Amino acid sequence: MFFGLAVIFAYKPASAATRTLLQSFQVEENQQQAAPAPAVEEAIVEFQSTEDMPQAGVSDFAIRDANAISIVSWQGAKNCGESFCVTLKGVSETEPVSFSATNCTIFPMSGTGADVYTVTVTGSGAYTLTAEKNGDSDLARETRTGLAGRADQMPLSILGWGGGDDYYDRFKIQVAGGSTNGAISFQTDGCTVTPAVGTTGTEFEVTVNRVGGYSLTAMMDGNTNYNNVYSALLSGCSSKSTQSQMHIENWISEAKSGETFMVRIYGGSTNEAIALSPVNCSVVKLSSEEYEVTVDAVGPYALTATRPGNYGYNSVSASESGVSVKTRAHTLSVSGWAETKNCNDTFPIKIVGGVDGAPISFVASGCTVSPATGTTETKFSVTITSAGGYSLNAVMGETDQYEAQQTRTYHGQSGKGTQNALQIENWNANAPAGSVFEITVTGGNGTGATTLSTNDGCAARLKNGESNVYVISVYPLAGKDYSVVVNRAGDATYEPSAAATFEGITTGAVQAALAMSGWNNNAFPGSTFDIRLTGGSGNGTIDFAPQGCKVDQGAEAGAYTVTVTALEGESYSLSVTRTGDGNYTPTSIEQSGTARNLEEAAVPQILDPVKTTTYSWIYICGGIVLLFGVVLLIMQIANTPRRRRHRR
Repeated sequence: MFFGLAVIFAYKPASAATRTLLQSFQVEENQQQAAPAPAVEEAIVEFQSTEDMPQAGVSDFAIRDANAISIVSWQGAKNCGESFCVTLKGVSETEPVSFSATNCTIFPMSGTGADVYTVTVTGSGAYTLTAEKNGDSDLARETRTGLAGRADQMPLSILGWGGGDDYYDRFKIQVAGGSTNGAISFQTDGCTVTPAVGTTGTEFEVTVNRVGGYSLTAMMDGNTNYNNVYSALLSGCSSKSTQSQMHIENWISEAKSGETFMVRIYGGSTNEAIALSPVNCSVVKLSSEEYEVTVDAVGPYALTATRPGNYGYNSVSASESGVSVKTRAHTLSVSGWAETKNCNDTFPIKIVGGVDGAPISFVASGCTVSPATGTTETKFSVTITSAGGYSLNAVMGETDQYEAQQTRTYHGQSGKGTQNALQIENWNANAPAGSVFEITVTGGNGTGATTLSTNDGCAARLKNGESNVYVISVYPLAGKDYSVVVNRAGDATYEPSAAATFEGITTGAVQAALAMSGWNNNAFPGSTFDIRLTGGSGNGTIDFAPQGCKVDQGAEAGAYTVTVTALEGESYSLSVTRTGDGNYTPTSIEQSGTARNLEEAAVPQILDPVKTTTYSWIYICGGIVLLFGVVLLIMQIANTPRRRRHRR
């Protein structure tokens, strides 16, 4: 109830009767300390100053005598720290007066009825003032009561504001003003304050953490007598910040083409990865800040390192440049070189160092290199071409970036080489007796002469117009051993070759082909015909293998009579073989035929020339007898009918 009345009187000046009523409420409240109202301090409404109102005194309630002391212009609803003036009534201008005050002060503390006194509220809550004059009666004193709210503090001001033009800028501020020297805190938007809480003696640091608008309000805590106090809203606007400087350390501005050097790249404010833009050079990252730079061309080269920006930062870059000239490549050498080899030996080598892709050629003596040109990636082989000393230099040709370069001279000492094995092409190890064949001698090395030697089974001669083709004639007897030994002489480069021996045994010679004349492949059964054999070679016997016929020796050498024993329509054949001898292989010939039908030649047989053989005359005589019988039969038939007609 007391709080409610206090609110009411905060908006309406208190009359004398009302002030008396408030005083009684204050006494009642003090008597009820056992049950204090919760959060009264925080709920007290700040009372504003009110205009002085004329005081009617006790006449309003007719409870005080006109001669009683009265406090005129009393203000019962002031805020802490506020002052107001009072005068006294019922006291003569010379009569002394004294005061006693609670939660307020009065100046002066004593005086007369003619003085004007200033009352200052010293705290929030109830405050009282008692005026006394000489005497012991109630008319000699008066006590006035009021209820004070918390006062407003002095305004706060912020010193040093306005240093944040970019994102993440930092600047110092201090807060001045206020009345309580209470804790200072901040309400921020787009920025932070460190420390978050302090006092008027604290130096605060503001950090902008937004691109765009940011603002700050400072607040000082109040106490039981003073309200919290806020500063004016201070604002600013930030743009993206400039990052810290980028650095490229240990840069070489006069590096040669192909040269490699180390640099350190660091700086910037963001966590974005550094972007590199090389020109005529290449860069390899080795660690977080270490990079390897290789100059790739002759002329200007440069590197730009950029730390990209983000929400709050612009990008930042650093650049370095230089001019390069052609350089000498890494040391060029030959790997795998052999110092002791023989002529015709081959061994592999590899070119080490230099520049990848650069042309490699050779200056060689006493040896050759295959392939003749290549690069450091090519696999080369060296072949010794003469006995004695040999040497080699590898030369790397000039490129756009590198100078030409040559290895040292590599030397070696070679002995005479071993010739490749001699070979004979088209060798016939079973040549017929007395035959001739050609061979070709291959292999070997150098310029030494080639020689052939034979045993008594054959003979060899160089073919006209040829240098390595020979004609071999074997002995004219079968089963005869023959051999050829080939050698090639050495020269200044090669040792004599190993002898190559080729052997063979003659076989029987092929006989001349057999020929048969007079063969009849369509004879009558039982007929004969003469044949004659020619051809063949050697002394081998003649063997016959007849089928459906038989063979008899004729009157002359090589003449034979064949008699057909096959029946009509059956086949007959004769195989003749001349056997081999010590020099010739067998040879043979075969003829065949089919026996004719006898009816095909009954009449024509008479007209045909008759051979004087036993079977031929028999056939002729039989035919004549048969013909004569037929004629007699015809004549008999012709005479018989006439007799029958005569009898009639």
